[in-house]
Amino acid sequence: MSFQPDALTWTGLLARWIEFARSSVALPNDAEGERWRSSVAPIITLQAVTFALGDLDRLPAEERPLARDKAEMLIEQHVGQLEVIWRGVSLPPMLLELVEDARAQWRHALYAGLVELIWRGSEPWTVPAIDAGTLTRGTLALMQPGTIVMPGEPVAWCVDGDLETLESLLPELERNYPDGPRQVYRQIRGEDGVITHDQIRPLETELPAGLPLLERGERIGRFTLDAESWRQQQRAAMAQPRIPVEDHTSGHGSAQQSPH
Repeated sequence: MSFQPDALTWTGLLARWIEFARSSVALPNDAEGERWRSSVAPIITLQAVTFALGDLDRLPAEERPLARDKAEMLIEQHVGQLEVIWRGVSLPPMLLELVEDARAQWRHALYAGLVELIWRGSEPWTVPAIDAGTLTRGTLALMQPGTIVMPGEPVAWCVDGDLETLESLLPELERNYPDGPRQVYRQIRGEDGVITHDQIRPLETELPAGLPLLERGERIGRFTLDAESWRQQQRAAMAQPRIPVEDHTSGHGSAQQSPH
């Protein structure tokens, strides 16, 4: 018999859940024991959803949005059950951690299947003026046309979107598969407004993030300048034609090949 690692993992979890359910029978017959017994089903469901969300990128792209929505509903439904069960007393730390793990994994799953397009040329490159209105699916972030891009910088990323159309608009770029979305932060010297260098950071940092153009198919962002005006503004402000780039995503899973 062939044992797949994923099957063994699920089998191990199932064994742990069965043991947990069995052990709940021996809990004291008092109010706290009854709360824990009533919490068994929500606990198991939250753990199962958390684990399943970690494999969301294995689903076909067209199935992921519905899976995320179902996962969100299950999480909030069973968190609500726990809150009712423990009403009047503080939720135990173990359950608080379980709830936060489930919600954090759901937030991370918003980017399951993410593909990034990156400029790998040897010299700076300028994002061309493109018609982004042809992109209508999924979640999409894209540098403003006219942005001067340094070698190695991510220009766009999308989740569940029309990747082929995006690539046809930006054929000079190459695919990249990071763990999560990344953003370029252009660093400006305060006293004279000179652009000195760039920083690449995960989108989910303490730094402000720009709006994506599309979020789950809904257009929420827009370009604010025409491409040529924006290019000229940057060129005038840059300390030199090619500025240094600091990559603060090392160890953030910036893989150069598809995980599939």
